[in-house]
Amino acid sequence: MSKSKYFVWLLFAAVVILAFFTTSKFLKPAPPKSFSIATGRSDGAYYHFAKIYQKLLKKEKITLNIVTTAGSVEALKLLDEGKVDVAFVQGGTAGKYVKDGRLSTLASIFYEPLWLFYSTNLKNINYLYDLKGKTISIGENGSGTKALSELLLKENDITPSNTNIKYLNSHDSIKQLKNGKIDALFMVVSPSSSNIKKLLSDKSIELFSFKRALAYKQKFLFLTDLTLGEGIIDLKHNIPSQDKILLATTCALVQNNSFNPELMKLLLKITKKVHSKKTLFADEGFFPNAKFAQIPMNEDAKIYLLKGDSFLEKIFPFRIAVTINRLIIFLIPLITLLLPFFKGILPVYRWRIRYKIYKWYGKLNKIDKNIEFMDLPEVQNSILKIKELQKEIKEQTNIPLSYMGEYYNLQLHIDLILKKLNNKKILLEKNNHTV
Repeated sequence: MSKSKYFVWLLFAAVVILAFFTTSKFLKPAPPKSFSIATGRSDGAYYHFAKIYQKLLKKEKITLNIVTTAGSVEALKLLDEGKVDVAFVQGGTAGKYVKDGRLSTLASIFYEPLWLFYSTNLKNINYLYDLKGKTISIGENGSGTKALSELLLKENDITPSNTNIKYLNSHDSIKQLKNGKIDALFMVVSPSSSNIKKLLSDKSIELFSFKRALAYKQKFLFLTDLTLGEGIIDLKHNIPSQDKILLATTCALVQNNSFNPELMKLLLKITKKVHSKKTLFADEGFFPNAKFAQIPMNEDAKIYLLKGDSFLEKIFPFRIAVTINRLIIFLIPLITLLLPFFKGILPVYRWRIRYKIYKWYGKLNKIDKNIEFMDLPEVQNSILKIKELQKEIKEQTNIPLSYMGEYYNLQLHIDLILKKLNNKKILLEKNNHTV
């Protein structure tokens, strides 16, 4: 490789290294290979869906760590403290975290009906306030069921001071309701739960219908009303035996705002696969959505739910799409730095080529000026120098085609000087012979 090319490539490499070094200071790190999610108990819906997420994420070479809790209240606490990255959160449980600023909602992913079952031994239970003075289980401490039940009971002036309130998990609540140890229980659970069908099939237990659902919806915007139609659970046995109006909240995925944005999009992509199917209370494609959010929506998540995957994310696996995106971002400042380089390198390159030609012209000019005053040995020595110069140009120089005009001009001038030297040599030899 000629020195001129070596110089150009060395300069190019230096600019590229500088560009990559500068860009790396501003480039976001690659997404982590794992993150954690808080669920409810291991026998609940949240845990069930987390296991599905875990399986799908494993295909993308991402590890999902599942952290079980008593419910949404405990999960929110872990999320706020940064001990988990994402959590399943039941609507109506956000409380102080609504304006916390450290958390944001990624999507609402499915309805969660509030079921109120009571013993048929109770008479005239038409409104929530009719439960005053009874024994009620409203869910265990830390659960979303407890938080929502307390909220609704408080609106109906039912408190621990006038009613026997117990804080039992679903399993114990159902057992005690059947044994007559409690009069009623609150549950937030999917209608597909085996417990729901069992309770609805039990003739000693009645499902409460919220007659004032519209009033509750207007007071609590995170609530909606759902109709459990007659026979919809079991047509053959006509379960339930009549239409029931349920109040429902929604389960939302909530993140700590330090959660990696690339992983956030991947998680949302998975929620679309898992939760977009038709269910008992929602049409296909209704979930996931940006509705019913109690904790403010994440703006990037809202855009993703609206527009979906980018072009790269549609055709490439997650890791490849992320890498390409990072490289595109990487190339922007690189191109910005290289544009001035390419503008400046051409004049430098031209100067390097012409410098060589000018250098040879300098040697040639020095000989030409002295031809008139040379004696025979000097002429013979100069002829040897010219021939060495011709050899050097021929063997060591690779002149680009765009400079061939100047190269051939140089060759013509060399031949001209060589001719002058040979003429001078003949003249001197003739004079010496005459003498």
